[in-house]
Amino acid sequence: MQKNAIRRAEVRAEEVPIPCCTDNTVVIANRHSLISAGTETTAVGSTKGDMIKKALRDRDIRQSVVDMVVQDGIKKTNDRVQFEMTKWTPLGYSGAGIAIEVGKEVEGIAPGDVVAYGGEHHAEYVRAPKNLCVKAPEGVSSREAAFVTVGSIALQAVRRAEIQVGDTVAVIGLGLVGQLVTQLLDASGARVFGSDALESRLEIGKKSGLEEAVHASQDFVDLVKRRTGGVGVDRVIICVGNITHAILQQAVSMCRERGRLVVVGGGTLDVPRDEFYMKELDLMISRSYGPGRYDKRYEEHGIDYPISFVRWTENRNMQELIRLIDAGKIDMKSLITHEFGIDQAGQGYDLLMNSPGECLGILIKYDSSTKPIRQPIINERVCIRPAASANPRVGVIGCGAFAQQFHLPNLKSSDRLSFHTLAASTAQSAKEMGLRFGAANCTTDTRALIEDPEVEAVMVFTRDKSHPQLCADALRAGKHVFCEKPLTTSMEECEMLSAAAATGDLVCMTGFNRRFAPMMQQTQEIVSNMPGPRLIHFRVNAGSLPDNDWVSDPVHSEGRIVGEACHFIDLFRWLTKSEPTKILASQLGECASSHKLENLAATIEFENGSVANLIYTSVGSKLVGKERMELFCDGTTITMDDYQELIIRGATRLDQRNRRPDKGHDAEFSHFVDAITGKEPPMITAFDGIQATRACLAIIESARTGHRID
Repeated sequence: MQKNAIRRAEVRAEEVPIPCCTDNTVVIANRHSLISAGTETTAVGSTKGDMIKKALRDRDIRQSVVDMVVQDGIKKTNDRVQFEMTKWTPLGYSGAGIAIEVGKEVEGIAPGDVVAYGGEHHAEYVRAPKNLCVKAPEGVSSREAAFVTVGSIALQAVRRAEIQVGDTVAVIGLGLVGQLVTQLLDASGARVFGSDALESRLEIGKKSGLEEAVHASQDFVDLVKRRTGGVGVDRVIICVGNITHAILQQAVSMCRERGRLVVVGGGTLDVPRDEFYMKELDLMISRSYGPGRYDKRYEEHGIDYPISFVRWTENRNMQELIRLIDAGKIDMKSLITHEFGIDQAGQGYDLLMNSPGECLGILIKYDSSTKPIRQPIINERVCIRPAASANPRVGVIGCGAFAQQFHLPNLKSSDRLSFHTLAASTAQSAKEMGLRFGAANCTTDTRALIEDPEVEAVMVFTRDKSHPQLCADALRAGKHVFCEKPLTTSMEECEMLSAAAATGDLVCMTGFNRRFAPMMQQTQEIVSNMPGPRLIHFRVNAGSLPDNDWVSDPVHSEGRIVGEACHFIDLFRWLTKSEPTKILASQLGECASSHKLENLAATIEFENGSVANLIYTSVGSKLVGKERMELFCDGTTITMDDYQELIIRGATRLDQRNRRPDKGHDAEFSHFVDAITGKEPPMITAFDGIQATRACLAIIESARTGHRID
């Protein structure tokens, strides 16, 4: 299917895979989607130079680049910066089409229904979460329903204004949102005055319900005062893309005492405090299209807010907007000025950028057929059982930031593997990253990838909780597996993976790269022949994560202990050559759930008498390295600091300092290739991944209960 995106400073349609339906989503064959004059033209108008200027002004970005240069060198830093600057930018977020596939958790929508959606980009097929799509009745066409998201933004602004019948309202800015705000205000019984810099929009505004329309160059404040008997308006709604101090000052001047200002657009709010104080004004921000916006639980996972507590959510605003269109209260047709096919969408953006006075509502239209859509794979270029081919064909599932930084570059540069297919959750990611890293095919259908007889090995780089099922399915399909840690996240998954891995002579390797770090290889070489148990102290200064990071989301992760501390459990098992028998952990302060547990000390005892102490913390300073190990054994002390410094005293004397850290990602990848081609047995098996998870779950249980776990 085709999808619009900005690629190298131009708007173009790309052929991408069709999205797959999930339990709480609807796959929609698009009929019309709406170009947003504000959000999208800002994205299209941003040049490479603009990005550089923004980066130079941002202190955090500058510092991150400096840190990257110090840690990874100039070449890798330059590659990363170029990567960020050439990423595709998807366009669009409002449209309507025909429901093709409906997830089992979606109610009120059936295949064949006209469905309006929000949050998805311009594409022939989109996959909309159930809380971001609504059914349109027969009386509402897809041309009208395509306005649903922009209309809901306007509706939310009117709700924030708390309009009463007879209120006087000034609308500053009569673009699409301003026109829809005007219509909604008029339908609510308010008297509406409007202002804009384009004459064409003033004329449309008069038809939308404006009592008076004033050009931005004229005195809007004077008109408002005359029309309200010198009192001023009850409400001002600002619908401009970039709010200046002059616009805000104008809004304050025309508002009555104890009135309300509602801001819909963007820009820095330079609030004239004295005027606000003397008039005792309210300043309200209207955030997008209603409660639920930016809440992953609501938008992605489909968890609704109870109507008795939150009357108007995103979805309920969308439903109401469609109802108003159907009832004839809102006229979308009068706002449509142009339509373009998806191949000509660039002309629509050119029109908005170069001739804004000649257009308003610009629609992208799509083929009216509803052909079968199962076309999952797009071809872009016409004694472990070893893989059958000399260069095994690999399928990759997932292409997030970590995979882009380490695994995918290794795969691209490898002359020993063939990158057959990349599967990603979104069509754009699959296509863009597939092209960038050399995949022959791309898809959104992981099942198709796993069942493809040409794929001999599967590499899993998705979020934590998806790992076990994907790996089990791949093993059952007879594929070798490399899975980024953790392999499993629960005891039940450990049992499932153990059974799946036992069914054949296949590699199932977890991404425990620390084993392959050169300094850890040196450490193991020295202590491997030493008698007696080892005593290990390992500190992980992990740093904090944003509250909304997916690692804290129980849908995707079991938290940082299972997700990252498993690295160090595996390292302890490897260095001691023994299995844990007793675990006692203490957490710092109180913790509400295992997903938030990230500050603890754990002592692990092993069968051979070795003891390891793990300190994992998120409250340390960023100025101190992340990982430090001290190992004591048979008169020898080994200190490793952040994979850059290794000091050994006792069995030998060594003082080694490297300019940059090497955590073993390259060597790990090379070993996986050796393992699946039969050149050497796998150093890591499914059992290692399972044991690490079991120990991490025991650490969590001990930290939460205060009891030792045997």
